[in-house]
Amino acid sequence: MPPDREQEIARISDAMGRLRVLIGRRVIGRRVLDRVAPMLDLSDLDVLGLVPGQDGGEEVSVGDIARVLRIHPSRASRLVAELVEKGFLLRAVSQRDARRAVLLRSDSGNRICTEIRQMKREVIGEIVGDWPEADLADFARAFETFILSWEERLTPPPS
Repeated sequence: MPPDREQEIARISDAMGRLRVLIGRRVIGRRVLDRVAPMLDLSDLDVLGLVPGQDGGEEVSVGDIARVLRIHPSRASRLVAELVEKGFLLRAVSQRDARRAVLLRSDSGNRICTEIRQMKREVIGEIVGDWPEADLADFARAFETFILSWEERLTPPPS
């Protein structure tokens, strides 16, 4: 591998390490919760992000949430029950299998998710606010390409 390419890959690796720390600390999520949804916690955000709105989407069950978040099914069940009680999620019957319970976001769940997405975009906008438009476009394209490649090559297939 050419030395310049090796150096650039090292830069990406180092930046990913710093990004992992920021993501691990959930800095954007905590900021969003403080400003938009103080009644929720970070685990609630994770669950809400996996559940579709009432307009449809892929059906999601408590078991799906447990698997994706890599938590025990009883923990997933408790998180879902709290979000149902708070009015952010609804339980419904699967359209494909009437024996199966699925989850949907309620209107208030949709509203909070919309506010959270908007707030995340505002935070990112602050971070890149002084970037030249060309740099922002280049980064957005390259970052998306990087993440897509990562998903394609390094994500295990569903079992």
